Amino acid sequence: MERTIVHMDLDTFFVSCERLNHSEFNGIPLIIGGGDRGVVASCSYEARHFGVRSAMPIRFHTNRLFKI
Repeated sequence: MERTIVHMDLDTFFVSCERLNHSEFNGIPLIIGGGDRGVVASCSYEARHFGVRSAMPIRFHTNRLFKI
C-alpha cells in the first residue's frame, strides 16, 4: 500500500470562505473567531500585518486593531 502525505496551509481558509460570501471584506483586516474569551481561528494577511496570528486571544487583537 502506497502512503501519501498531504500538508495543507488552512490558516486563511475561513477568511476565504467569508470573502466568497461577502465581497465587502476584501482588502480589509479580518479576524474569524468567537466571543470575548475566544481565540482567533483564522485571520487575513491584512490582519497579520498588525501582529494577529491564529490561536491567539481575540480580546487582545480586537482592542489592538480598533485603536489603530
